[in-house]
Amino acid sequence: MTSFARVLFVCTANECRSPFAEALGRQQAGDLPIIFESAGIDAWRRPTPDVGRLHAHERGIDLDHHLSRTVPWDDLAVYDVLLPLTRAHARELLAADASVRSRLFTVKQFARWLADHRRPRRAAVGPWLDAVAADRSRAELLGASVADDVADPIGRPIEEWRAMSAELDSALSAILVGLFPPR
Repeated sequence: MTSFARVLFVCTANECRSPFAEALGRQQAGDLPIIFESAGIDAWRRPTPDVGRLHAHERGIDLDHHLSRTVPWDDLAVYDVLLPLTRAHARELLAADASVRSRLFTVKQFARWLADHRRPRRAAVGPWLDAVAADRSRAELLGASVADDVADPIGRPIEEWRAMSAELDSALSAILVGLFPPR
């Protein structure tokens, strides 16, 4: 029986960045044993804005029925990896549950970290991270610079949405290769 890795993407309102990351992750992962979810620090069951849904259609993903979800604050530890879209989101998650420290990375920081720390094939993702990522420095844990953040496209033109999804595509490609190295 294959054990699926559970990944939670977190942004502010779960209306743009994290639902895109979830949908793009599913699109890229295909049949890999990984489950992507998304949530927001301050979500109010709102849809993705029209421009975001338009861009989602350009990318072949459907966010027409997406309604924002709130971070499951009491259940953060059930996730194998927590991937906030900014350093500020990472700080909020860490403050809510310090036990998730070894499984918490910004999306872009995790993509870089995995380049040097590929998961062994048979290692379960969460326990593997608990063993190899617990001693990371604060900068490694929460991101070292503004370059670790994915910009919020809310209220911006479609070009900003395209830039956001391109950043996520690149990071997700690296993450999937790092977690599931090709044979």
